[in-house]
Amino acid sequence: MSLESFGWTSVFSRHITPDDKTLRRLPVRVIAQHRHKLLVHDGTSEFEIPTLGKWFRDKQSDQPTVGDWLVFSQLDVSSTRILPRESAIQRLVKARRTAQLIAANVDLLLVVVACNDDFSESKLERYLALSEAAGVQAHVVFSKIDLNPNYHQIVARAKPLLFDIDCTAVNCLDVSTIGTIRELFATRITGLVVGSSGVGKSTLTNSLVGESVQKTQQTRPKDEKGRHTTSARRLVQIPTGGLIIDVPGIRELALTGVAESLPRTFPDIEALAHECEYRDCAHKHEPNCRVRTAVQEGDLDARRLTNYKRVRIQLSPAFSHAPKEIEV
Repeated sequence: MSLESFGWTSVFSRHITPDDKTLRRLPVRVIAQHRHKLLVHDGTSEFEIPTLGKWFRDKQSDQPTVGDWLVFSQLDVSSTRILPRESAIQRLVKARRTAQLIAANVDLLLVVVACNDDFSESKLERYLALSEAAGVQAHVVFSKIDLNPNYHQIVARAKPLLFDIDCTAVNCLDVSTIGTIRELFATRITGLVVGSSGVGKSTLTNSLVGESVQKTQQTRPKDEKGRHTTSARRLVQIPTGGLIIDVPGIRELALTGVAESLPRTFPDIEALAHECEYRDCAHKHEPNCRVRTAVQEGDLDARRLTNYKRVRIQLSPAFSHAPKEIEV
């Protein structure tokens, strides 16, 4: 093993200073996060860092998360610092109205969607918006095809929402079906697996890694809803190359971040918006709104427009100060 096998590149090494070398502060990557400690790897071995020091008591966006690179010295833990992130996947915590970091320095977002009655177009769109807001490539994985002989119907419903985003249909238990996904994980690529509980995230992770690194459970038979089995995020190596992070299922995804537009997730609506009479058209009551006209003429799904508005509001800088939560 080496730092490079954990995703270390020249992008991060340029932030190492002469003082770091003089004081023997070395880069380590956070591979797991617990309440009062971090599990990190220095390319040779893994060890723990306590998180009770002053450096860890800043605002949450400045706290380390799984995937972060730290510069660390065993001689002076308080001097630990987080290297600038290349990407940050985060969501809104409704109770506190603050952003929760899910993972950092992610290159690929695997959005796992089960081919069953729990499939939701709006939920898929929000996961795609999550990747776009973070500037991370997305790949949609349709799981549980072995349990639904008509899984092609789910894929057909989702395809119009993907545009240029690639997808793969798999049986997460059958490694012969995940070859395309495995090929996405080149050396140094870090992938994050997201999706609702019970869609097969942990099973997919285990199949890619080649061993059981996460517990799995069956979905509830009565409604096909998932059970939470992954209780903590952890970054693990894939033997054929790359790294993967599995996270607990997200039942309700509230987005946070800043995005003036969503050309990858809603390119059809963004294109129509350019034809509206007003540049800042909200597509509500304004005259000559091309977007609303498309809905009235049956060229655009009203559900999709509603979800687009909600996603745009959540990604607005003003949303964090909004007096009322918007349900999505």
